[in-house]
Amino acid sequence: MSKKGLDTSNRSGVLVGSVVVAAVVIILVVLALTGVFSPPSTNTPAAQKAPAQNNAKAPNNNAQVQAPNAQAQTPAQTSTQGMYPFGKPSGGVAINVPPPPGQPTLSPTIATKTTTRLYGEDPFEEAVSITQHVWPAARSLTTPSGKTSVAENNNDPDRPWGLTLLTPDDPLTAITAVPLIHFPNDAPVLYVTKDGIPEVTRNEIKRLGDTGISRYHNVDAFLVGEAANPAVENQLKQMGLITHEVTADSTPELANKVDKLYGSIENPDTGVPNMGNGSENVMIGSMDGDSYQYLLPSTHWVSHMATGLQWVHKDSVPQPTIDALKRRDGMARIYVFGGPDQISSGVVKQLSEYGTVTRITNNDIVAFNANPKDTPIDTALAFAKMYDPMGMVGWGITGPGHGFTLVRQDDWQGAVASAPLSHLGFHAPLLMTDSSTSLPSQLEGYYKSVAPTFLQSPAEGPYNMTYVIGSWDQIGWDQQANIDYASEMHERYTWNSNTGSRYTDSGQP
Repeated sequence: MSKKGLDTSNRSGVLVGSVVVAAVVIILVVLALTGVFSPPSTNTPAAQKAPAQNNAKAPNNNAQVQAPNAQAQTPAQTSTQGMYPFGKPSGGVAINVPPPPGQPTLSPTIATKTTTRLYGEDPFEEAVSITQHVWPAARSLTTPSGKTSVAENNNDPDRPWGLTLLTPDDPLTAITAVPLIHFPNDAPVLYVTKDGIPEVTRNEIKRLGDTGISRYHNVDAFLVGEAANPAVENQLKQMGLITHEVTADSTPELANKVDKLYGSIENPDTGVPNMGNGSENVMIGSMDGDSYQYLLPSTHWVSHMATGLQWVHKDSVPQPTIDALKRRDGMARIYVFGGPDQISSGVVKQLSEYGTVTRITNNDIVAFNANPKDTPIDTALAFAKMYDPMGMVGWGITGPGHGFTLVRQDDWQGAVASAPLSHLGFHAPLLMTDSSTSLPSQLEGYYKSVAPTFLQSPAEGPYNMTYVIGSWDQIGWDQQANIDYASEMHERYTWNSNTGSRYTDSGQP
């Protein structure tokens, strides 16, 4: 190529470059004049100088530009904005729900798609919330002519047949009394004091208007432990109730006495609670320290099926417990709640002299190389999943379409009082949490594993329901909402559906 050609090329390049530079300058000037671009200022930020209406017209890609005079948000402000993007609602309760006509003491519940809160600030209120939910007591016991109403159905009562009255200060006595809830007593728990009956309980006794237990002298109320006191008895007598005291000098003696009382009503042929197929099941817990928490899940089973409930120490078996087991004539199927730290292997071996023993624990000798940590929460989950066909014991819930009851681990009063939720209605096993703000990881994992999924349409069902027991301080609203979120039905075949199951996945036939 000639030198002349090269010179021509260079001049062309310079000319093109000059044009490009001029074009860029013109563009920058136009952008500056229109306000789209402005050079940075060392004084006030441009965003603060711009009129407010200009910000409103900003394109979407500038949405993160700070508003005029905006300050950096605190974590609390950021959280509030995340919860209420259009502003926090105000003005109090949106809808004031009155009680049904003629039912001035019925209280509304807070429910979501898959959860129902049975609220109570104390054990007395918790128990009343539960009985109000289970027994409407809306059918009259008498017809206009004064005869007994035929509207009261067997095994499907509109009102209970009796009551089990307890004090809220003795977990061992309260747990021991739970077998009295089951049919043919149909006697839910209400709490009283050593000095009488609180108004909330007294009004609920009046509202329920139990029918009396026909198979046991028309008794209206079992007074168990410290509930059997003159103040309570006199108030009940004034209302017209027939009572029966159930007391003993020790917890094992009381358990043996309850076992004989319930057995005499449920199975008068032998006096031993019987499942109907010959199974004579007994739930066993330790009464040492807080070990009773491991037995709490059994309360919901005992209210659901005719089953005994007895106590041991970690390293010994009291004589009254031995007497109760001996009444089974070697036919007892014994279920021990908790691990070796609660009930020793030596005690399990001693119990095996009176029947077959199964330990309810999260341990699995095949899955675990070493014993895993065992807690009341784990024990409740293990019992919710297990099923023993020989004793017809266990919920066998490893799929959707079931109910659950959730209480705080330290709220034994709520656990005992909510046992009727497994006696009638959803027949819900007891689950436990140890926090008011978040679900334990193993519990959240369980909820996700049994969440319902569908193949064609969500109308296929089935659906889950969790009863959440207690106040917002015990189990917070966030925790209830999280359960609802985890329990909602979702499509099985979406690419990210990696949890949930179908009804047939449950282990119980």
